[in-house]
Amino acid sequence: MILLAPLKNLVRKSPALKRLARRFLDRRYQLARRHLRGIGLEIGALDRPLTLPACATVFYLDRFPPSKLRQHYPELSHRRLHVSLVADGETLSCIADGALDFLVANHVVEHCEDPITALTTFARTLKAGGKIFMAVPDMQHTFDRNRRETTWDHLQADHEQGPLRSREGHYREWAEMVDGLTGEDAVRRARELQAMTYSIHFHCWTRRGFNDFLERLRATAPLRLIASRSWRNENIFVLTKDSILE
Repeated sequence: MILLAPLKNLVRKSPALKRLARRFLDRRYQLARRHLRGIGLEIGALDRPLTLPACATVFYLDRFPPSKLRQHYPELSHRRLHVSLVADGETLSCIADGALDFLVANHVVEHCEDPITALTTFARTLKAGGKIFMAVPDMQHTFDRNRRETTWDHLQADHEQGPLRSREGHYREWAEMVDGLTGEDAVRRARELQAMTYSIHFHCWTRRGFNDFLERLRATAPLRLIASRSWRNENIFVLTKDSILE
């Protein structure tokens, strides 16, 4: 303990050492350093891209260019936003099959209306042995805490029947459970958000619930969980693409 005090003081006085210390205490970076290398894509990085090791090169994809993102999210108006490609992050039509060594989707899958299709699409863009890195909010520790956890049956119905079946209900639940509105105020707010195509959390999970989703997904997508960590208010998952389905 005596030796730690001078070390802590040194770190506090040096911005470079402080950044280095934060990086090595960051669970996201620890997993990225262990698993990510080569050429990759990060979806929806906005102003907080994943810190990557030197052996990884990344491009950034978002559904809007920076100017429109700043209109959509006024709180980011003075932040640097990371966008290399503008495209739909759920279909990735601009990315060829097997083009990527890794794909990063932090706080993305909960915004997807059809997570089954989204993760299957992510797998399509990867080489065999490629990695998906995802940080997913833990609903127990976020503004989703009062909502119902998304079940596999719900995801499967959205996938098979199309997300339109539940879209209105998702916006209404958001207005009531997250914005705290009731009655006509909740209906009005839900309609406003839907008209904006505002990217709410359409789905929410605990760590156990998301693990169940990934396990069931293995029947249709060649993705296998190889690492997971809980950190702050999120759960981090690293998956690898197998060459064939089990």
